[in-house]
Amino acid sequence: MTDQFDAQLDKALDSVREMLPESSFLRLETKLRQIYAERPDLEGAEVVNMAFDVFEGEKIDARLALEEACARVDEAAADEARLASMQRIAERSADLDAVEARYPGRATIAEALADAGISWAYLGLSEEDGVLAEEVRRGFGK
Repeated sequence: MTDQFDAQLDKALDSVREMLPESSFLRLETKLRQIYAERPDLEGAEVVNMAFDVFEGEKIDARLALEEACARVDEAAADEARLASMQRIAERSADLDAVEARYPGRATIAEALADAGISWAYLGLSEEDGVLAEEVRRGFGK
């Protein structure tokens, strides 16, 4: 049976040898031989189908791992952006304190800035920085 499988395998591999890069060809051959070694009861076509099923599963696993890695990168970038925003807010803290002191009783820093006729950008902050500043300063009871 092994000789028959080897003959079928050699014939099948010869038909795809020119179509695949060497590394893919070797990976296919290795996977086919591995499956047949574990399941000698299978016919050649069944071994090939099983190999492609395994490759499809590996592709899905790789895609999921890639998505997870991308999510971690995105999360790290968001953390870095938040840290940079916190740094800008800290650097403008005295200016924010001054505006709030000059316009007491306003519900938000944005209202105090509006009453002062200035924008977040005037203080060197983005609108996103402003949202974070509101959250942070509200959290500290200001």
